Amino acid sequence: MIELANYRPHDIPDHLSHPLVDDAKDSLLHAINYLDKKDRDDIVRACHFGDVAHIKDKRKSGEPYITHPIAVAEIIAGFRLDKDTIISAILHDTVEDTEVSDELLVQEFGETVARLVDGVTKLKSSSMSKQQSKAATFHKILAATIIDPRVLIIKLSDRLHNMSTLDAVREEKQKSTARETLDFYVPFARIMGLNDIADYIELLCYRNLNPAMYTKFNDKLLQHGLGRNFQKIEISTYLQNLLTQLNLHGHVQVLDNRTSMYRQFFKNRGDMNRLIRQYDFEVVLDDIKECDKLAYYLVQKYEISDHNIKDNIRKPLAGGIQSLTLIYEKDHNFIKVTIMTQRMKDASRLGVISRDKGDISQSVVQASLRNLQELLGKESDEMNDVTMVIDDLINYLHERKIVCYSPQGRAYELPRGSTALDFAYAVGPAVGNIATGADINGEHGKLGLVLADGDMVSIDTDKNATPKADWLGFVATNKARNEILKFLKRLPDDQKVHYGKEALMRALQNYDKRIEDLTDGDWADIIAWRGVSTQNDIYLQIATGTLLPQLVVSRLFSEEVDIADGQEITQSRHLIAGIKGVEVTFAKCCNPIYGDPVVGHLSRQGLVIHRHKCYSLEEIRKTTPYQVVQMNWKPDIKIDHKAQQLHFPATLRVYAMLTGEQISQAIYELRTLHVGIEETSVKAEDKGTKNKGTTILKVVVRSREHLEEAIETLRQTLGYPNIQRLYQ
Repeated sequence: MIELANYRPHDIPDHLSHPLVDDAKDSLLHAINYLDKKDRDDIVRACHFGDVAHIKDKRKSGEPYITHPIAVAEIIAGFRLDKDTIISAILHDTVEDTEVSDELLVQEFGETVARLVDGVTKLKSSSMSKQQSKAATFHKILAATIIDPRVLIIKLSDRLHNMSTLDAVREEKQKSTARETLDFYVPFARIMGLNDIADYIELLCYRNLNPAMYTKFNDKLLQHGLGRNFQKIEISTYLQNLLTQLNLHGHVQVLDNRTSMYRQFFKNRGDMNRLIRQYDFEVVLDDIKECDKLAYYLVQKYEISDHNIKDNIRKPLAGGIQSLTLIYEKDHNFIKVTIMTQRMKDASRLGVISRDKGDISQSVVQASLRNLQELLGKESDEMNDVTMVIDDLINYLHERKIVCYSPQGRAYELPRGSTALDFAYAVGPAVGNIATGADINGEHGKLGLVLADGDMVSIDTDKNATPKADWLGFVATNKARNEILKFLKRLPDDQKVHYGKEALMRALQNYDKRIEDLTDGDWADIIAWRGVSTQNDIYLQIATGTLLPQLVVSRLFSEEVDIADGQEITQSRHLIAGIKGVEVTFAKCCNPIYGDPVVGHLSRQGLVIHRHKCYSLEEIRKTTPYQVVQMNWKPDIKIDHKAQQLHFPATLRVYAMLTGEQISQAIYELRTLHVGIEETSVKAEDKGTKNKGTTILKVVVRSREHLEEAIETLRQTLGYPNIQRLYQ
């Protein structure tokens, strides 16, 4: 245990170790005026304790290290959190970086502070690689946050202050920290509903990831600063007067929408000149009835279309955000009005740490927490398994999510593309295993029907029903897949054969066939294809999830010469996992590329690969969802973008009329990336319009990653225009 020779818990000096430390402490004291004197005195004592513990530590900038944790505590004070959270922030690096022990923290500041400090302390071991150490730390933060969400707010505040002071570290470290933050901490904060702090951190990420790109957009904003301020005042004055006119009680606030604009700019989702004409406003009213009244007036006045109206009051977004959002155009400006009550506003800031635990937004946050707990349920003593859990976590944080509801109003968060059966298993295995159908928004549907955000789902069940092997072909969530496999693998072999045979029978029915219609030649082909001895072996493979019955049927209707083991992959169809021996084509309607999320449509022409969002599948999903199966690319395929082994066509629309010189430069840059150019064309928006129009580039790439690299290079070369990939 450290001997804090200069620490006197009842004799706090007037001045700490350095004037900068005193300044940090005084600034913190101003921020915690909402606490009583005893709590403030305890926080001053923690500043003294931390100052002594970190007395030899310096930041990269040369400042006393303790100024950083005190600044973190000041950020947390902005959320008006309790004394223990603020003290934990002041001491959050003591156990990791000094000789202070957990026992000493408990002795001096109590068990809660010690537990919170432990939750944000990194895991380090000489036996772990850097990647394993990072995964273990993420895992620890996740587990600690589920127990006490204050751990996350401390870690986010720590990351916010670090991100704002990265100038003192080397450029490579700046970018790696920004990337880690954008990959893990920002999306984690958002699903926990901590949106205010996530906005600040995300903006700093962009500044550190690509300073040149950040400066380009920042300069554009500065150029239009006066004009934007004028527009903000004019629009907010109009909205405030409108509240008076409609006899509504509330206030209008101009929102800082820089994070949203930078996100769209960095992710190539908006033209720079349009982005600077976006304005965001928040209207806080007394109750939902008033929110509806204002929304109705604006919708009627500006003829706002349905796709620009988002009612997330009744159906909150992932992260628990509740609001009524309207977007309309006026005088060439794009105006976003977010309407909410004060309680909704507080929930959008505080999320999981909100004191209001009974509302619908908290129900959505709790749905996210349930998913996180299931990810943690995979925990193992093996470090490699922890790394896999974190990989799953990162994928979960970044996947597009929908929120669906039970008839009782309970929220369930699912990945986009989930089916009614995925919802059933999200409710619980006891429901999923005996599901027979679903009522979606009051209309009866099949279990394979893909759900939309906000759907209300009621699952039909039969206590005598059991899971079906062919369900594995269309479920989208790992939870559903694992539960189905768990049931099937527990069966004795004779029952597995029975279940496998039933699944094949149902798959054949889609083609008006029966098992009795299969010839000896058909069976000989299937058995040879799978490398087994009997029909029962085929049924066993179906029942254990190693073979989809839909692929057996596809095999029967088409043939393909298999690629020999060890032969170089030269055709794109050989990149699809689990379909060896099945005729595969790629849909021309959506032009999928290696790396796109994909599904397979089982047609009479074989298996047709589509992007998972392909519009041509909408009607098929409604009528015969069993013919659309989840597909995956083979993992760990190393694609050499310089080699001529694979090619996928793609069409890009550049929102600018490129000159001949610019097109030549674009072609040159693309060829250096080994991207093929098939065709270019320039089109004006309308006659008489100067310098406004688009340029179409038809290119050939190896993968989605290759295409993203091409788009990023083109944007830098051409002055950051918006570039859109066309799918149809």
